[in-house]
Amino acid sequence: MTLTIEQKQFDDIATWMKPIKETKLPDILKGVFFMDGNPLPDDCITMYNLEWDTQNLFLLLPVFGELQWTFHPSIQGRALLFAAWLTRCTYKIQFEDETLRQARIIPLIFDIPIPTWIVSFTMSQVENSQNGDTWERKNSWFGGISSIGEYTLRRIVDKDGNYTPAFQNMLAKVQKNCLVVARE
Repeated sequence: MTLTIEQKQFDDIATWMKPIKETKLPDILKGVFFMDGNPLPDDCITMYNLEWDTQNLFLLLPVFGELQWTFHPSIQGRALLFAAWLTRCTYKIQFEDETLRQARIIPLIFDIPIPTWIVSFTMSQVENSQNGDTWERKNSWFGGISSIGEYTLRRIVDKDGNYTPAFQNMLAKVQKNCLVVARE
């Protein structure tokens, strides 16, 4: 598989980070999300175009997926994108129950789950957020020694392709352009 990277602009993200096939993804997970406060050189994700397991309440989100994840147009951003592609880094987002308010995120490298004693990631819908617009991403490294890399996921494009109030805030915090894995 060849890696093709292209540069996109954030100000029209709803036109290129969008659904192209129906996957039974719950509405609460539809749209585009901004990783507000993320210290790594990546900014936005979408769960569109990924198969939702309705029975087991999980999906697999490839960090290297085509138009799934945005990276900074920098050496660090390119390095992270390349590392994700090379290792086939994927997040298994496993929800606790049908409310879809709490999930465990299991990183997979070469399809092998990283043990929770090394990393433990969670995603929790903020109590007063509407329709899953805001989620807290928590991290625990090596059994709880550190919580480095935590951030807030904010929906910037809703399920209908409309920009949310968080969109302008995102534009003020990111560079004008980003890198993505191109659609083949």
